[in-house]
Amino acid sequence: MLDILNDIADRVAEKVRPRWREACMGEELEMGADGTPTLLIDRLAEEIIIDHVKRSGLSWDILSEEAGRVGKGGDRTLVIDPIDGTYNAIMGIPFYSVSLALGRESMCDVDTAVVLNLVTGDRYTAIKGKGAWLNGCRIQTRRLDLKQAVFLVYMGHFATDKDFRIARLGRRCRSLGCSSLELALVAQGSADGYYLHTDVYEKAIRVVDIAAAALILREAGGDLVELKGGRLDMPFDLSTRSNFIAYGDESMLEVLR
Repeated sequence: MLDILNDIADRVAEKVRPRWREACMGEELEMGADGTPTLLIDRLAEEIIIDHVKRSGLSWDILSEEAGRVGKGGDRTLVIDPIDGTYNAIMGIPFYSVSLALGRESMCDVDTAVVLNLVTGDRYTAIKGKGAWLNGCRIQTRRLDLKQAVFLVYMGHFATDKDFRIARLGRRCRSLGCSSLELALVAQGSADGYYLHTDVYEKAIRVVDIAAAALILREAGGDLVELKGGRLDMPFDLSTRSNFIAYGDESMLEVLR
């Protein structure tokens, strides 16, 4: 299964990389199934994925932020964010990805995942119970040292005061605009945690954004939890949103809560 997801990611990269600087890629086409605008770059990537799954005869449903659920009754569901970090892409900020997760009903039963950085070509992969990898090398989270801590925090228009308080706790803070790659940075030990909190439910995270990266982080030794505690799980449903804390070292929870 991992080979199939890698092949799909490569096909997206092949088509998107040469065109990401074209002004037309930011053209707004319609409102996507998740309630956010679908841009031309999103549609291009999504069509590549859906077409490949259909042509390959794979008995998978697809859940995408743009098209919604495609297919009914497949034995697996491929959860995709064709372009995670769309705004980065259309603004020329080189930090966006394609995110692919294969599971059945919810984030916690995802067993195969690929997140491909469409700028650098860095490839994060994971198979449940077998670890997480960056470009074929095993990765793991790092132990928390608060004096050297790097926190990734959502600091957009709908952030809360708590987000900004968290941003001041570590030595460094970043807000990078691509959840899948931000979680991957925690997985590889480049950052210590990722905090997202908004009081506007519609602006919280969707399963398509993090289904793949969640498995990668968990296989690297970290985890994701709800703000009130409890391991984060999300059904394969675009109407469900959540705030969360992601960490590499569990001691992060004492700092962030």
